[in-house]
Amino acid sequence: MQYKLQDLIDIDHFQNLQDRLNKICSFPSSIVDNEGNILTATAWQDVCTKFHRKNKECERACINSNQYIKAHLHEANPAVTYRCPHGLVDNAMPIIIDGTHYGNFFTGQFFLEKPDLEFFKAQAGKYGFDQDAYIKAIQKVPIWTHEQLDDYLFYIKELIAVISESGLKKFKEIENRKQIQKNEERYRSILKAAIDGYWLTDTDGRLLEVNDAYVRMSGYSEKELLAMHISDLEIVETPALVAEHMQKVALRGSDRFESKHRRKDGTLFDVEVSIQFLPEKGGQCVCFLRDIIDIIEIKQAKQAAVEANEKMRLAAESAHFGIWDLDVKSNRLEWDDWMFRLYGVDREHFGGAYEAWQAGVHPDDLEHSSQAVEQALGGEKEFDTDFRIVRPDGHVRHIKAHAVVSRDRHGSPIHMTGINYDVTEQVQANAALKESEERFKALHNASFGGIAIHDKGRILECNKGLSEITGYAYDELIGMNGLNLISGDTRDKVVQNIEAGYEKPYEATGVRKNGERYPLRLEARNIPYRGKDVRVVEFRDISENKRAEKEREELEGKLRQAQKMEAVGRLAGGVAHDFNNMLSVIIGHSGLALEDIDPTQPLYERLEEIKKAAERSAGLTRQLLAFARKQTVSPKVLDLNETVGGMTRMLQRLIGEDIDLAWLPGKNLWPVKVDPGQIDQILANLCVNARDAIADVGKVTIETGNAAFDEAYCSDHPGFTPGEYVLLAVSDNGDGMPAETLENIFEPFFTTKESGQGTGLGLATVYGVVKQNGGFINVYSEPGQGTTFKTYLPRWVTRADDLLPAKETRPPNERGHETILLVEDEIAILRMTTQMLERLGYEVVSAGTPGEAIRLAQEHAGEIHLLVTDVVMPEMNGRDLAKNILSLHPNLRRLFMSGYTANVIAHHGVLDPGVNFIQKPFSRAQLGAKVREALVKSEMAGMIRHVLD
Repeated sequence: MQYKLQDLIDIDHFQNLQDRLNKICSFPSSIVDNEGNILTATAWQDVCTKFHRKNKECERACINSNQYIKAHLHEANPAVTYRCPHGLVDNAMPIIIDGTHYGNFFTGQFFLEKPDLEFFKAQAGKYGFDQDAYIKAIQKVPIWTHEQLDDYLFYIKELIAVISESGLKKFKEIENRKQIQKNEERYRSILKAAIDGYWLTDTDGRLLEVNDAYVRMSGYSEKELLAMHISDLEIVETPALVAEHMQKVALRGSDRFESKHRRKDGTLFDVEVSIQFLPEKGGQCVCFLRDIIDIIEIKQAKQAAVEANEKMRLAAESAHFGIWDLDVKSNRLEWDDWMFRLYGVDREHFGGAYEAWQAGVHPDDLEHSSQAVEQALGGEKEFDTDFRIVRPDGHVRHIKAHAVVSRDRHGSPIHMTGINYDVTEQVQANAALKESEERFKALHNASFGGIAIHDKGRILECNKGLSEITGYAYDELIGMNGLNLISGDTRDKVVQNIEAGYEKPYEATGVRKNGERYPLRLEARNIPYRGKDVRVVEFRDISENKRAEKEREELEGKLRQAQKMEAVGRLAGGVAHDFNNMLSVIIGHSGLALEDIDPTQPLYERLEEIKKAAERSAGLTRQLLAFARKQTVSPKVLDLNETVGGMTRMLQRLIGEDIDLAWLPGKNLWPVKVDPGQIDQILANLCVNARDAIADVGKVTIETGNAAFDEAYCSDHPGFTPGEYVLLAVSDNGDGMPAETLENIFEPFFTTKESGQGTGLGLATVYGVVKQNGGFINVYSEPGQGTTFKTYLPRWVTRADDLLPAKETRPPNERGHETILLVEDEIAILRMTTQMLERLGYEVVSAGTPGEAIRLAQEHAGEIHLLVTDVVMPEMNGRDLAKNILSLHPNLRRLFMSGYTANVIAHHGVLDPGVNFIQKPFSRAQLGAKVREALVKSEMAGMIRHVLD
């Protein structure tokens, strides 16, 4: 049992001593136990109690000081003098009782030199103390010389010795009481478990206690016996003779005789009775009763014991046992030859007394070994102990000793005979083994995985990690066949590796106690363990690794897909841009040629077909630009129900009369902001694909609705973004698609149709349009079960200006007379556009590069009314060019043209408000309308500014 310091010393007594000491020499002191409890305290300085301990920051420093002192106090370092962070000196000494450090005796605070008041004034300011009161408290702290401190420490050392002695005395008193109680309990247990029968009776012959042995001998229960009198069991003596016999025993103190008793079943048995009279409690008799048959057996056993003792002596001689015998009454000790060799003592120098044995016992073990002898002689316990001896040559040996005590008829010890044997090597080996096992166990349990040591599969030892991984308790794992922790599908692989002694990491499938399977990494080594070759295995649950690996593979796949789509998108955008330039030349020149030729001429019809083919090709480029997300769009706030509803008749004609078109508009649909033409693209492409997937007759369903997705849902559905969306879904009951087709359907130029039946841009266009508008698309399809495309477009939060009706405007006259600066790096387009503008009546200043355009703008004497420029050009882009020329012509209007809209014109494919833009390719009529629109808009803006000024 671990005692507390307050259990072992008289706290009030030492508090009184410390108070008196303080009155004599102003000596502050305190006794503190190892838990930090202050048991006594006298005259602790005000600077500590009223200042430092009242401030939380200071108090933490004080606690750290106490912990430092406690950590550095021990039996080998019996005093610590320590200057605390606040500038005062503390001293402490350990209180050690029976080798255990129970607490510390503190003195302080004090100074060993005159204090630096400036330091303490600064400290008062730092912690917010009243400086005057703090300095007064500092001046009350005593200043000790080192000589005074040495004197105080000498006194404290003696006082601590008194404390320790007092504590040791109390400790022994407590231990003695516990030992007495333990002995009584043991005495009761011995009596209850004794082979001989036992009674405790009063002087009238009533049974007060019986043991189990007599219960078995008599056949009566304990309860029945305790209600009986000796005469109820005794056959030889009558009740009167029993009473007379009890009186004689009380006078003599003891007696031994033979008699007969009757069992409960009526049978008789012979007993030998030994009685000891106890005068306590008015007189009681302790009786031991032995079956006569047992006595005969005991005599035979004694003879056998004599013979065995001789054999033991011979065995002890050969086994290096030492035999000794102590005559208790004469205190004479006899050793055999081996005892002299064991202790390293000559027989002639051996005193032959009990004290001669004590002289060789190690001082630290003398008390407990002597106590063991006294307890054995007193009958308290058997002599079975161990201790150390110090041989004359200084070597220390560990001894194990056993002895028995023989007694006279009164129970007094006569002889104590025993054997000693040297267990030094065993103790050292055990200590080394324990240290090794503790080190091994610490490393064993510190492993991040499970570790098992097995012999042909049977687990001999394991760590906590294996228990945590498998769900089995440690006791369940020990002795288990480790292959039961491996699933059946990988067990053969593990067995092969065990048999082959494989020592590299490999994977298997584990099975937990609850039947759960999990991925497992195993790594094993063959090692020697407790005298045999075994195998140590490390188990690693790699479930998280596998999940992370799978997620990484999925992310890498998505990244590769995104990179592929991005690369193809850039390619498609570049191709479309260049193609638009060529189409602009074809459409422009064919239009100019048509103006110059009589419509009745055969060539007119051919030119008209060339123009129509070029315009149809322009539609194909718009699809490429939609996929590349670079097409110019004009988004508007729409009600999808109205937009889709207006298209159903056209869509029905597109898919044919054999296919039923169902339109299911959602209620209270949120608005979206998107180019209406893009909705046409989405529906047309999806409905055409649905038509092609239906072999004969079938059904296509279009539906709308509102949808909202939160963070939790989107984290489990890659590609989804939290928010509110409007759903546009197109479903069919056609053939459906296998998984390998679904993985590629949005790739440009991918098609399952035969050559000449499709470009592979339909679904790529849908994908590009949806992504361009901040939405996403999902496909659900299985072979034979049809297909559903679900597109989600972001909800548009309606603003007031979205609700204003659009003003009706007439298209402006395409002809004019103003001066236009035309900039285009493609010479063919530059020439064609110049001819278009000149035919419309404009004066054209043309430039093939931005640098040439700036030079011409500087040299031009008159006003330049409009700049028409390409967006992407060498040297600088169209927007930067416009800024440069604006510095020369502040009233310059601007019209941008491009095959697609770059970031200088549009953000994410949407034009900045107020920017005039024309998409390539264009006709002369389209160009004329856009030029007049740009000039008229700018004139109106100028008029408004003039009015406001």
